[in-house]
Amino acid sequence: MTYPVTVVDDFFKDPDAVVKIAEDMSFYNPNTGNWPGTRTKQLYVDNAPFFNYFGARLFSLFHDRVPEYWRLQSHFQKVMPFCKDKYGKKNRGWIHQDDGSYFGGIVYLTKNPESDTGTSIYRAKQGFSFQNDAIIKVKEKHYRSEIVDDKEYDEAFDTMNDQYIETVTVENVYNRLLLFDNKTHHGVKTFGTTPRLTLNFFGMDMSGKLPPLVRAK
Repeated sequence: MTYPVTVVDDFFKDPDAVVKIAEDMSFYNPNTGNWPGTRTKQLYVDNAPFFNYFGARLFSLFHDRVPEYWRLQSHFQKVMPFCKDKYGKKNRGWIHQDDGSYFGGIVYLTKNPESDTGTSIYRAKQGFSFQNDAIIKVKEKHYRSEIVDDKEYDEAFDTMNDQYIETVTVENVYNRLLLFDNKTHHGVKTFGTTPRLTLNFFGMDMSGKLPPLVRAK
């Protein structure tokens, strides 16, 4: 573990302006099935000034100075409901980790969000979890908007979900930031019944600074 679970309300000074930036950008889906909904290009590509502002503000949560070098993946993401049933399994997120990064996180940018559309944090019941290729392929087909038999999907989802116990729920609050370590199991209880807009980010690399929980040892 390198970064603690961190929640910061009122993260942006002017969240409405940030939403406007998102709305003016193009969203796409590469149809890989790795994640739900649509995303913008990396922010450093389409809006470098905002990207640099966001990165500096993010690292300042933990460090008195921005690292000498840092690399961040960040983009806006929009998820539309997958079905009318708010808590239908096809309308719930899959529990996963953000391997390959120092930390991952999200800023919620939906005004008047629905309950349970935030992020839940989990631990593996038996100290480990495993999602085989067959299960992952079912999820990826669904995220690519391909037709998946309800029974097949429910069985795959239950096989994944039954391995975990929820330990923390962070509600979707407009302009709230949530950050967690790359080994943290997390997922969305429901994508809701209206569009869900977020800014997602992944801390990939940095130099000149130690992560908080490494520094605390």
